[in-house]
Amino acid sequence: MSPIAALILADATGRTFAGMDLNERAALVASDAGIHHCYFKGPRLPDLAGMQRLRERGAFTLGILGGPRLFASVPNAELIVVIDACTIVDGALLRAAVRESINSGRASLLVDLGPHRKDSLIQVQDGRVTSVMGDGNATNCGVLVMPQSLVARLRTVHSQRDAVHRLAKADLLAAVTTGDRFCRVLDRSGSVARIEREYARSQRGSMFRAMALRVASFVEAMSPRRNEAAQVYE
Repeated sequence: MSPIAALILADATGRTFAGMDLNERAALVASDAGIHHCYFKGPRLPDLAGMQRLRERGAFTLGILGGPRLFASVPNAELIVVIDACTIVDGALLRAAVRESINSGRASLLVDLGPHRKDSLIQVQDGRVTSVMGDGNATNCGVLVMPQSLVARLRTVHSQRDAVHRLAKADLLAAVTTGDRFCRVLDRSGSVARIEREYARSQRGSMFRAMALRVASFVEAMSPRRNEAAQVYE
């Protein structure tokens, strides 16, 4: 049994995001997060060229069978990371969800926390998903992390949403919020152009913030040296 593996719920539309097939992108993000064994569930997998590119980046990919039941067949891993290929997320958020599941011993769900509203079915309270029925204060971001020991509870579910409902009802689901990190779930039939533009702006903002932090660190590191030099010539 491997320590961790990703179960990617494959997109069947053939769409791309920022020039990359959604299924290939999901596996690449998982690999960047340290999850190198990726299993696809769905009718459409990355093509041979895509598989080769993923192997070159350290991701080992396979298709997995199981019919309509989501967890009828699962990766043989201690921790399973279920990723909807329509979720645009980065490796840092995946790692945060994995850490929460390991630390709490429960499953964890990546959520976008917001004000209480009627169009959200996820209710988060005290770091836990408490309800997926009725009004809520968060949206499901399509990333579910769970230990192998919980799979038996979910063998009969047909969707990730059903799995989330069952785990929340049993008080076994921690919530990991996206915070200020970029995370969007693409509409199954809508255009991705608007989300691509938002993602590009977010990436530019992250780059500028990282540059500003490096400059600030450099200035701070140089300050004691300037003080010491000034004292020498006093």
